[in-house]
Amino acid sequence: MYTIIMKCYRTYNALIDSLNTTQGVKNIMKAVKREHFVKEGYTHCDKPLLTIENQTISAPHMHAKALEYLYPVLKEGSEVLDIGSGSGYLTACFATLVNVYSKDISRRGKVIGLEYYQSLVDYSIDTITNHYNHLFKYKSRFKIMEGSGWFGYPKKSKKENYDAIHVGASCDSIPIYLIHQLKKGGLMVLPLKLNNDKFHTFCIIKKDKNNNIHIETKEKVRYVPLIK
Repeated sequence: MYTIIMKCYRTYNALIDSLNTTQGVKNIMKAVKREHFVKEGYTHCDKPLLTIENQTISAPHMHAKALEYLYPVLKEGSEVLDIGSGSGYLTACFATLVNVYSKDISRRGKVIGLEYYQSLVDYSIDTITNHYNHLFKYKSRFKIMEGSGWFGYPKKSKKENYDAIHVGASCDSIPIYLIHQLKKGGLMVLPLKLNNDKFHTFCIIKKDKNNNIHIETKEKVRYVPLIK
């Protein structure tokens, strides 16, 4: 089980360097600054912080793990669905990795963020516009919208749209439409309830070329529930 370290550092880069993850993940987390996405201080600490609507931005070590587990499919041109996009931090990381702003359409990825609270949608769009406006260069390739995400996007579609799906809220079962919308060879990460456990388990869902689903369990986590 991954050890949670609630420690503060003198600089943001020192915090990121301290994380137990890959260099590629550290590089993207340094490129997208967490301090732009929070309302309170202590941005150099490895802990959740408040945004708005009494919601939180996850601790950096959890952002790192989500990026690490999805990293194999976060390539230029990949398509990503970010459910429970919240502050927009990971949404911006995904968009940078898949190059939603590439001039070359064959290398241009796509990221859709879905967030239940409209005020958080507005907050994340304003934040990214102010600090990473290049991500909105092609409006059809980077969107953040209101929605629960339980039925995926487009809602209740069974088309295999996404190479990567990130669910930033806990689920007692795997949303079936997200399975439908995951491409063959794609990856999904979500906090899932297993065996009546008190906590949820961060899981990697893999869809093989024969549409078989494989679940790899990781660390125990606490997330707010995904709202239908």
